[in-house]
Amino acid sequence: MGSQPANALSALQDVGTVLIADTADFQLIEKFKPSEGTTNPSLLYSAAQNPAYSSLLARTIKYAKSLEPPTPSQDRLQLAAEYLAVQFGTEIYKLTGRVSTEVDVIHSFNTDATTTAALRVISLYAAQGVPKEKVRIKISATWEGIKAASILTKEHGISVLITIVFGMAQAITAAEAGVACIAPYVGRISDWHTVQGITDGDKGVERVRDMQNYLRKYGYKTQVMGASFRSTEQVKQLAGTDLLTISPVVLEQLEKEAGDFGPSLTCESAQAADIPKLSYINDENAFRWAFNMDACAVEKSAEAMRKFADDSKKLKGLLASML
Repeated sequence: MGSQPANALSALQDVGTVLIADTADFQLIEKFKPSEGTTNPSLLYSAAQNPAYSSLLARTIKYAKSLEPPTPSQDRLQLAAEYLAVQFGTEIYKLTGRVSTEVDVIHSFNTDATTTAALRVISLYAAQGVPKEKVRIKISATWEGIKAASILTKEHGISVLITIVFGMAQAITAAEAGVACIAPYVGRISDWHTVQGITDGDKGVERVRDMQNYLRKYGYKTQVMGASFRSTEQVKQLAGTDLLTISPVVLEQLEKEAGDFGPSLTCESAQAADIPKLSYINDENAFRWAFNMDACAVEKSAEAMRKFADDSKKLKGLLASML
């Protein structure tokens, strides 16, 4: 009989779940040694205000000032924000070997703009010596975003992570598009149901469990990257999920807890799941209707996009003040 893992963090890794640190803080990434790192507007805005990263900010300002003078100010700030994301992402890549970077959420309803921005980010990474194969592009789980993801995946061989996922329609359509990963927000789904007075079980855990089982049951290669955890209990209930992106606070708590649990998500749990197969990828109306009928997905997706847009605006404001 094998020995029990040293702690809950070790137990998660022992059952095959890949852990990702949900932070742009290099010291914390070094501490937890995750298999992948990530950036988004909220993480970048927070990190950009840290004096420890002033050199990355200075490099970005130099880049922005080097752009051709006819470049409109808003375009200059957009390009500067992308450049800063790649500066952080490059350092994260050096620590973890893989990084995911988000396309500006303002492009969420524009397939062409999303595709173009993603290709710009990949080119910026290439200039830093980071190979395309080691970068995931994060795109919002809108109809237009998923269509852009399909183009990037199939025509450019780019790994795409569909983020801001709250409902099954989003998860299923992204998987049909062949994306590498989806990131459902466990804690925010739970929060919504709690506000509605629905407290019989953790609905965030249940929904993400359904997504993982569905994708495995029907043979999709798309992986699930659970995100937005409120507690270690939510994390442990999703042991066996492909990937989990976890904040440093929760990672530290997991280090202190016992690893006396096994996977709750397995190939067996997937085959046993009573979930009918559905398809939306060739029916925009069906996708939008299914999404519309999921109040949690509608409300929390809009809220998440507004929050990222607000932090993106703040980040650009910070950069503008230095130009």
